[in-house]
Amino acid sequence: MRWSELARKELVNIADGSKKGPFPKLDLVIDPKAGQVVSLFLPARGYISRAGQEIPWTAVKKISDDLILYAEESVPGKKKPVF
Repeated sequence: MRWSELARKELVNIADGSKKGPFPKLDLVIDPKAGQVVSLFLPARGYISRAGQEIPWTAVKKISDDLILYAEESVPGKKKPVF
C-alpha cells in the first residue's frame, strides 16, 4: 500500500467506537534509525491553530479499502515519543 492511499480513509477506534476522518492529508511519523513507522499523524482541522493527534502504529489493527481500524484507549496525560 502506498502512503498516498492512506488519505481519505475513515478511522474507527474499535475500543470505544469513535470515528475520525476522513482526512484529506494523513502523515506518517517514521523513526529513521529503525526504519519503521511509529505513528499516524492526524492534522488539526479548521483555521484555528491546534495540535494534531497521533495514533501509535501499534494500535492500528486493520487497513481496508475505506477504513483504518485501530484500538487505542484514551489515557489522560499520555506523552508522545521524542525523536
